[in-house]
Amino acid sequence: MKALVISDTHGIVIPLIGMLKEKKDIDMLFFLGDYVGDGEVIGRNLNLETHIVAGNGDYGSSYPTEKVVHVLGRRILLTHGHKQRVKNGIQNLYYFSMEKNADITLFGHSHIPSYDKVDDLYLINPGSPFHPRGFENLGSYGILTLNDRIDYKTIYLR
Repeated sequence: MKALVISDTHGIVIPLIGMLKEKKDIDMLFFLGDYVGDGEVIGRNLNLETHIVAGNGDYGSSYPTEKVVHVLGRRILLTHGHKQRVKNGIQNLYYFSMEKNADITLFGHSHIPSYDKVDDLYLINPGSPFHPRGFENLGSYGILTLNDRIDYKTIYLR
């Protein structure tokens, strides 16, 4: 199973959809907020099973701010990360993930891609496709592959 992991599009989706239509082996979309409507548009245009959580920019959204999805026997926690204050580090997110018994936590908010494994927990941030921050300062999204292993790759937009 392969899933797109996208966060923090902030209203820019058309160029991203164009790039992603070339990827034929994707099964699912995890959209981590800011803006939830973008996740709906991406999922619909790519015809993917879509899981969405709201971020701090999704005022009045009916989407939850956190969600646990079960995929191939793994618990995947989706959250935007603002409530766990991920801009100040991942310690709060780690403990929140442990409370939720997550195997993988996908989060956004910082616009900085990251991939950490702490104990048996994967903490993954895909960054932002068009509003990047951090050292690379390149737009990004991710691809999570689940089979007998957990693989993740950050895709940088150049």
